Amino acid sequence: MSTGVSESRVLAGDNPFGVDPDHYSRSAPPDYSDPLWSETHFWSAWNPDDGVGFFIHVGTTPEDADLWWAQVMVMLPGGRTLADMSWGRSPDRDGPTTGNFRARSPRLGHFTLSFDGAGEITSSAEMATRIVGAGRSLPFAFEIDLAPAMPVWDLFKATQIGEREWGGVHHEQTHSCTGWLKVAGAPGSGEGGEWRLDGCSFRDHSIGHRDFSRLGGDHLFGAYFPDSGRSIQTLLMWNNEGDVEIRSASIWENGELELIGEIEMTGVEHGVHRPTSLTALTGEPREFEWIAVRANGERIVAACQVQHTVVMSNTSPNTNFNGAALDAGDSALLLAECAVKVTWPDGDVGYGHLERGYRRNLLPPDLG
Repeated sequence: MSTGVSESRVLAGDNPFGVDPDHYSRSAPPDYSDPLWSETHFWSAWNPDDGVGFFIHVGTTPEDADLWWAQVMVMLPGGRTLADMSWGRSPDRDGPTTGNFRARSPRLGHFTLSFDGAGEITSSAEMATRIVGAGRSLPFAFEIDLAPAMPVWDLFKATQIGEREWGGVHHEQTHSCTGWLKVAGAPGSGEGGEWRLDGCSFRDHSIGHRDFSRLGGDHLFGAYFPDSGRSIQTLLMWNNEGDVEIRSASIWENGELELIGEIEMTGVEHGVHRPTSLTALTGEPREFEWIAVRANGERIVAACQVQHTVVMSNTSPNTNFNGAALDAGDSALLLAECAVKVTWPDGDVGYGHLERGYRRNLLPPDLG
């Protein structure tokens, strides 16, 4: 049974949860007394015209809370992927910085992200079978600006669940994005290229104690519909027994944010035990539904299609890998990070990002 759901209500304004306007201008001061304290971000981007994008996962190191790590995974046409991991420090705490990656927020909800480094050449299929990061690499670089397409959504103000063992602050938000991506390649190899990063984006941010030992899986989902200006956002979480504990979502349109507790996705329907929304780390099922019941009783069924997938893993205390840590057994959370196309019942089309994370024991036994 879900224990944390949004109370259906409508909020107005561009900052309905009253997030501090300077919240993102500086990173949170670490709690050095807590060995499991963390500040963690992820950002995604997807250009549907060119079929390119990225997934970026950034956080503080458990053994040294002043040291940032960054997973940067670029999605290229044909299921190709470049995967990098780097570390670094931000002495002024003005945003995450590693040797290759830099993030800055000039004002609430706006971000500039840049990268200059290299990543292993791999694919969605390969990332689903092993940890990657030590193979042949290609140089690549990007710079992108994210502009908010909806207000900052705050889990602990949208619901009454109270602080959890995996975070004391949790924000999500959709964006529009503009930028560029350049990938080097050997002459005549067809590996490199230049693309625009103009399209849709979704982000997540958490601060606080970060203990995933009870977590059996999650869905973090956000999509932006450029033609209508609509955005949707969803958080589903279940424990390692397979009992869904959090159902929360929102729809942003016409300057209002509607909070929704009646939210389902294919494989995570109401009453389900041990969700079945992921059957392969390459992103299957690649077609599924997002289902919400609005306060006025309207039932929305939106069709979703996976466009590209990258894979990452998390093990305790908060160690992250590019690719699938299948050898870690049930101690590993395996995460399919997917660029997704979403079609509203009226035909309006949006794009965004879906994280489908599962504890190894809750996935099909023949996965690896």
